[in-house]
Amino acid sequence: MNNLLWALKFLTIIPIDREDRIKPKDFGFVVCWFPVVGLCIGVFLFAVYLPLYFFFPPLITDALIILVSIAITGALHLDGLADTCDGIWGGWNKEKRLEIMKDSRIGSFGAIGLICLLGLKYLSFHSIGEIFKINYSSFDASVKCVSCFISPILVNKCAALLLMPVVGRWAQVCAAGLSNYARSESGTGSFILGGAARRHVIYASLLPIFLFWYFYGLSGFVIFAIIIIFTLVWIWYIKKKIGGMTGDTLGATNEIAELLFLLSLLLFSQP
Repeated sequence: MNNLLWALKFLTIIPIDREDRIKPKDFGFVVCWFPVVGLCIGVFLFAVYLPLYFFFPPLITDALIILVSIAITGALHLDGLADTCDGIWGGWNKEKRLEIMKDSRIGSFGAIGLICLLGLKYLSFHSIGEIFKINYSSFDASVKCVSCFISPILVNKCAALLLMPVVGRWAQVCAAGLSNYARSESGTGSFILGGAARRHVIYASLLPIFLFWYFYGLSGFVIFAIIIIFTLVWIWYIKKKIGGMTGDTLGATNEIAELLFLLSLLLFSQP
């Protein structure tokens, strides 16, 4: 429970006072709880989305829930995405890229990255229709039970809200466990990258594997496989550019993985 509280404190704006201090070498056990924190965020988004859905038009509701998802994390990961875009595409060597990423000001690449990601995330979430099940899943039976009372589109959007934060935090654990810290000096990302190991990636994978199976059956494993492949390619690309991961690139990993999850859902949607 102590590790979960540390993970909540680290990834959200929830005011959790911790008098104890955690050692860097023990941060790997905190990282294991990242997907669980993602699920907590997803439950919160689900609870907020339902009343919004019945009071506002879908266009407004979907925009508001994207804003809420940003607010609950204090835009932590979006800041990392902007810094990553500025550094990766604004610098010509490793040292310059890392230097640019430390600058708190947003450059043109960062602004373009934020606009593109938020726009695509909103459009992808708004476009989610009735998820086509290739194979039977436990959630499919639940949808059939409530389909007479609630729109299947609403049910599938709520399912996406539950899984989206889980996917993003899992991708962070995977990137941290399979990479090294790129900077010579310590920083926020050094705690995650220094503590995470490959075994923590395995532990953190248990929750998303179960959720993908429960909600989407065998098609869920295909979606998860797409996200795994992207994460591995992203790790390779970032290592090639700056020699490892930083806190900023972990935040970018979270945001891009969430977007990829929503885009992958559309592959299994029917109008």
